[in-house]
Amino acid sequence: MRKTMIGLVAVGALGLGLVSTGPADARTGDATLNVVHGIPGVTVNVCVNGQDAIPDFQPGDVVSGVELPEGSYDVKIVAASDACAGAAILEADGVNLTAGKSYTAVANLNADGTPNIKLFTNNVKPVRAGKARLVIRHTAEAPAVNVWANGAVLIGGDDFVWGASRGFVVPKGSYKAKVTLPGQSKAVIGPATLTLKPGSAYQVYAWGDGTDGYGLAVVATRVGTK
Repeated sequence: MRKTMIGLVAVGALGLGLVSTGPADARTGDATLNVVHGIPGVTVNVCVNGQDAIPDFQPGDVVSGVELPEGSYDVKIVAASDACAGAAILEADGVNLTAGKSYTAVANLNADGTPNIKLFTNNVKPVRAGKARLVIRHTAEAPAVNVWANGAVLIGGDDFVWGASRGFVVPKGSYKAKVTLPGQSKAVIGPATLTLKPGSAYQVYAWGDGTDGYGLAVVATRVGTK
């Protein structure tokens, strides 16, 4: 997974020139931002406030741990062959980030197959000793799904639909995860092994579609101190 955001420039003369340092640290005064590319079949350039931010961003890639000043940002996604002035595949104007908050922006397909950018706010409160926080988010062009961990249903029923999010505090360790349709045990995504370290928060995003396939994108986020 790609972990670097290069040349992100804010509006006006403020040049951020930011490089990710890995998992986002939410203890600073800035906002922290992760970005997930969850649209299958297309490599893109991500532009922020009219400037290149993430070039050649491939499906399933993750950028994590970028610290940004509080403010409003205009995001435009173009084909990898285009500059920021090119035709937009997706646009989101006025994306507001608040200092001290952690966010993840996911370029994805909704349940109808429409490309969109969905912004989530992440829980970065401390986790008990020996535990990790696991948040699972449905951002795939798919109906309701069930999520399994180590052979048992973690999220069941018919209500885990596109845009839904579920959070858990679990013991540290490795978990074999898969996604199935309700009432079935055959995986439509996975299985994949997730290794969760104590004192960290993890977001797992189901992304993709039935034509180009599905995947899981994992974002690790350090928790705060209070």
